Amino acid sequence: CWTGFRLCPVTGEQQYIKASAKYFAVSLDGAGGPVAICSLDQPGRFKPGISPILAGHRGHVLDFDWNPFDDSMIATGSEDCSIKIWSIPDDWAPIEYGGNKKSGTTIDESKALVELTGHREKVTLVRFHPTASFILASTSADLTVKVWDVASGEEISTCDAHVDIIQDFVWDHNGEKIASSCKDKNVRIINPRTGEVTATIEKAHDGSKSVKIYFVGDDSSHLVTVGFNKQSSREIKLWNLNDLSKPMEILKLDSASGAFVPLYDYDTKVLYLAGKGDGNIRYFEIDVE
Repeated sequence: CWTGFRLCPVTGEQQYIKASAKYFAVSLDGAGGPVAICSLDQPGRFKPGISPILAGHRGHVLDFDWNPFDDSMIATGSEDCSIKIWSIPDDWAPIEYGGNKKSGTTIDESKALVELTGHREKVTLVRFHPTASFILASTSADLTVKVWDVASGEEISTCDAHVDIIQDFVWDHNGEKIASSCKDKNVRIINPRTGEVTATIEKAHDGSKSVKIYFVGDDSSHLVTVGFNKQSSREIKLWNLNDLSKPMEILKLDSASGAFVPLYDYDTKVLYLAGKGDGNIRYFEIDVE
């Protein structure tokens, strides 16, 4: 196991820890928006102030994502309204083999490969494209979803159709669509090339708490939404993108208060739900037929 982290106190709709096949990352408390990057094969004690970190922002890092085509490339989104792309060195090791802390050099803002600027308020979520290695999408408290060309540092499109805080967004399996959930209870399907909203699920869930989403099915023909009903009970809904007038299935779960974080395995067609504050992980086989 890994110990010694002083975790970032900022809360939100994001996942708090993510991993590539080589490293995992977790946002820390402190100046410069520190992020701990640790090797998966070197557990042990992390020592704040001594162990090397990534610290290249002027505010807390609210979300980050690993490039699915490069286990050493990570994108970070921050309270300072910027997104930065980093490459972790091959010899990076905050913890020695054997579990002892290791001193080293911090990756600072001068080491960023690219800085993406365009959001007017804090960046809340970032997601790499699943099939194109240098395409990234982001959301912000400025109520927009932006798609970026990381290689050139240029903005490709902007969706400004949201009227309230964006709670979640995901690419479909092929990267041809983006789905977003919003505090106004609507789920929107977005064309990432143009930023245009092509379809909307109005009031996907009746509850006022966060709604999480995931495309499912071999061709991402269906959408799963996880939210709360009027009685504040957690529920799952399955939607057919060809008919969003009503859900195909509704499954009521429990009355716990924590929002679910959904993860879907396209190979096994299994949906995993990890709830904030839960002591277990639920899993469901999704049969869109």
